[in-house]
Amino acid sequence: MDAINKFYTSVSQTVSTLSSVFLGNPLTKEYDIAEHIGSAGTEFIWKIYTGCKRSTKEAAAIFVFDKKQLELFTKDEREEICENVRRGVVQLTKIRHPQVLTVQHAMEESRDTIAFATEPVVASLANLLGNTTNVANTGLLAEYKLSEFETRFGVFELLKGVRFLHDEAQLIHRNICTENIIVNRQGVWKLFGFGYCWSKRPPAVPVTNHHFKQRLLGNPASRWTAPELVLENSCNEATDIYSLGILIYTIHSRENIPTQDASSDLYGYKQSVTKLSNQGPPRITAVPEPLRAEVKKMLSVNPQTRPTIPSLLQISYFCDTYVQCLDSLETLFPKDNLEKSEFYKRLAQIIGDFPHRVRLYRVLPSLVKEFVNCSMIPFVLTNILTITGSCTRAEYMQNISTHLRPVMLLDEPVQIMLIFFQNLDVLLKVCPPEEIRVSILPLVYKALESKAQQIQELCLSIIPSVIVHLDKTTIKGGLVPRIKTLCSGTNLVSVRVKCLLCLGQLAPKIEKWVMIDDIVSYLPSVNCREPAVIMAIVGVYKVAFTTEGIGIPKDVLACKVLPHLFPMTIVNGLTVQQFQAIISLIKEFTRKIEDEQGEKLGGKLPISASSSSLGEKQNNGNDLQHSFGRLELTAAASDPYGDFMQSSSTSKPTISSPLQPSIQSSSTLNWNVPPVSTTTKESSNKYNSMLTQQQSTLSMPSSGKIDRPTAFSAQTNTATFPMAGTGMGSAMVPHNWMTGNGPPLMSSGVTSPVLKAPDATSPYGQLQPLIPMPTKTNQNSGKSSVTSPMLSKEDIMEFLQK
Repeated sequence: MDAINKFYTSVSQTVSTLSSVFLGNPLTKEYDIAEHIGSAGTEFIWKIYTGCKRSTKEAAAIFVFDKKQLELFTKDEREEICENVRRGVVQLTKIRHPQVLTVQHAMEESRDTIAFATEPVVASLANLLGNTTNVANTGLLAEYKLSEFETRFGVFELLKGVRFLHDEAQLIHRNICTENIIVNRQGVWKLFGFGYCWSKRPPAVPVTNHHFKQRLLGNPASRWTAPELVLENSCNEATDIYSLGILIYTIHSRENIPTQDASSDLYGYKQSVTKLSNQGPPRITAVPEPLRAEVKKMLSVNPQTRPTIPSLLQISYFCDTYVQCLDSLETLFPKDNLEKSEFYKRLAQIIGDFPHRVRLYRVLPSLVKEFVNCSMIPFVLTNILTITGSCTRAEYMQNISTHLRPVMLLDEPVQIMLIFFQNLDVLLKVCPPEEIRVSILPLVYKALESKAQQIQELCLSIIPSVIVHLDKTTIKGGLVPRIKTLCSGTNLVSVRVKCLLCLGQLAPKIEKWVMIDDIVSYLPSVNCREPAVIMAIVGVYKVAFTTEGIGIPKDVLACKVLPHLFPMTIVNGLTVQQFQAIISLIKEFTRKIEDEQGEKLGGKLPISASSSSLGEKQNNGNDLQHSFGRLELTAAASDPYGDFMQSSSTSKPTISSPLQPSIQSSSTLNWNVPPVSTTTKESSNKYNSMLTQQQSTLSMPSSGKIDRPTAFSAQTNTATFPMAGTGMGSAMVPHNWMTGNGPPLMSSGVTSPVLKAPDATSPYGQLQPLIPMPTKTNQNSGKSSVTSPMLSKEDIMEFLQK
């Protein structure tokens, strides 16, 4: 509340002050007047305010002469002072030149004030050099520091302005001083204070010097005036040269020439100027060395020995490269394109050496004029973006943004867009977020839709730096669809790769569902026969998978990502490193599915199993046995073939014979479970073949003779068993398979390996409905060999058909 009260009090006081100053002046009807920023004119009789024209909102400076300053003078003196003030404003209004202050609104007078409006200004040169007499707000003046180049070029411009007065306007200023030099917003030094100028045109009025002897308000000071004018009533071009010499010395030494006042001590004045002419000013060393000798000549008592303005403009101090470049820039606009293009190329090499204020307020206005000539835009745009790089955000928005917006919408020449993208980091630094959406984002959209490859690649390379300034809605609805369209429509591998990389770099800025639905789901549709494109896709998957807050769900991995990645592994042209990168990512995705789905189905897998790769699991017998144990496929559980190898109405028979073939432990067998859709006949054949392989590895005692292994074969329709007897040769024992009541297979003395698994889990029991198994019979110990009859192919086929 206190801050609001202070602000209200300040505004009220300002309004009250302005009302009292401009009371009754007609200028207030057309201009809004604001802040008091400076003072000007001899003895600072003019106050300078900022203003704005109401009809056009054009900025202006309001000069006000307050008649209350004349209260100590007589009526005649007041009238003479006012007449000199009016004459100066009228003369100023008539002159049009770049080095003469421009009047926007002619003089308006009321009972208390005389006022007129000019172009926007900063202050008088005297204010900027430290003299703030009759100035209310000195904050801006304290911050405004003149650089050496600004001083050099300012003096150069004054010389050109005085030359114009002498040669074209046929005027002698006669009152050149720091108070009558006005610095405008662009930093241009302009002549002011023409109340005592003298015309050379006939009929020429007689030259009078009473202004220097009678000290009235606003009269020229004798310390700035040439001796011949004060002492001899003589006036010519050399008179202003003397004043310019005093001005140059004062600017560099920041002190006044120590001369007597002619109005009070004419003899002392004459002595001091003679000494000054012979010895020079006391601090002449403050003047730059190339200009020092010329300043001494300019302060000579003899007008004939003073240099002329053309000769001054040719000295080395003003023939500097930067001075000549800036001077040529202001007169370059009417010249032909070839000459201008060569100039702008040279300017680009030295523009960084100019002071920032000179670049922004002097160089920039000349460059933006060329925007009406499209062929010149590429040449000036580089220089403008160089200036932009040293601007603050406020300076860019106030001085540059409005000029660049229309240029960003141009399609031709194509170099314009290239230059913008090459310097886009400069624009992003000075543009607020709203300006990026308004001006830069349309430029990005245009580039993505361009047909030039270089523009597309440049645009894609800078998008990651643009998205940090954009909101998620703009990225999802405007940027992502255009990148996808370009990726699908281009035939250039480099552009497609950059599109994919760009999509991957959007991950930290967009929401999870946008990344999954709009980007990850889009990748399978990308043509990916080139290794570079494949690796770009892999990179996008990797970024989406590892970015915090995004990740890829297991259902998307299983249904979309992995089916997309597996075919990539066999694409020709991949290097070993690229192949390994794809395989590594596949394994990483597989582990995620394994962990999450395993936990969902009943608990996490053991750490050793979940952390090992799929290939390691397949080669590790213990892990495989453990995995089958979890699926209840071990010997202690139901037989893996029972679900599809037996009929639901037939129970498993029990093998009672102690003479059974020895089968290896289930831990050493490669149990490959057949698919459920396998027919009964196919299952039987597969099982018989598998059993043949197992029985081939059976071992017999060393004392007996080993026959060929037993085999169940659908092709041979035979089944043989190896037998052994003590002290007897081996023999084949016939056996009736269909009835199960045949003679004993072996004598009681025969030893044979037996099946280790219990009867309930015997694989023979599962084949009972298909092929009858032998039953337990009486053994004949007296026979040395047992022979078993074999089933024919027709019997087995008939049985299978039943």
